[in-house]
Amino acid sequence: NATVISTASAASRVYNVSSGSGFSVGSNLSQFATMKTSVLGVKDETAGVTTLKGAMAVMDIAETATTNLDQIRADIGSVQNQLQVTINNITVTQVNVKAAESTIRDVDFAAESANFSKYNILAQSGSYAMSQANAVQQNVLKLLQ
Repeated sequence: NATVISTASAASRVYNVSSGSGFSVGSNLSQFATMKTSVLGVKDETAGVTTLKGAMAVMDIAETATTNLDQIRADIGSVQNQLQVTINNITVTQVNVKAAESTIRDVDFAAESANFSKYNILAQSGSYAMSQANAVQQNVLKLLQ
């Protein structure tokens, strides 16, 4: 039942409004909000500026369209705010995860460095013990000769 304002001329800025006209609410051609003039009580009178009643109907249509547009903008703003809060929360979570990962990596590096030093010292002490054992055996052999 809705007819989109299709007879608008960009050069003349003339718009035809009929019962159930649509008003653009976005930047794309398919973003229209529909409004029925019959709800406003304009049933027998054609909306137009040729008569007082028609002009008042056009004014009522424009006022209702403005109110509807304001509501749509408020809804869009609300969704935009919710999305912004969600983005901020995700950003904070991402920073926290990176900080936790960094801490875990640092802890693992420190533990592995300590283990490496421990096993390095054990290997060196084992080599020293073996060399001392060999030296003792050689000293015993020298004494026996």
